[in-house]
Amino acid sequence: MQRRGREREGYDKMENIEQLLSQDYILLRVHQFELQREEGRMFITVKEVLVGSIKGRFFAIPNFVIQECSNPEYIGLGDSVEEALKDCLKRIKEVPLHQIIPENKVK
Repeated sequence: MQRRGREREGYDKMENIEQLLSQDYILLRVHQFELQREEGRMFITVKEVLVGSIKGRFFAIPNFVIQECSNPEYIGLGDSVEEALKDCLKRIKEVPLHQIIPENKVK
């Protein structure tokens, strides 16, 4: 039960980020796992909706490719997870996804 309290504290802090987001945005907390099997490896991404219309729901999605932004203009920096996230959100607000991660630049 004590762990839930700590998790809830972090969740409450994240709600302050809503002011940095456009009203129709959904913010997810992402946890990445790697599953190694005989025939190869895959990733499982677990997503928790923090801000948006379906808060508190978790989604686990298997995948093979992780696509990341390589343009430093959009990469948030900070001395904590929250600071880096806020910096990133400021940099990408209202920027089209295809500009942040061009399709031909998939790693």
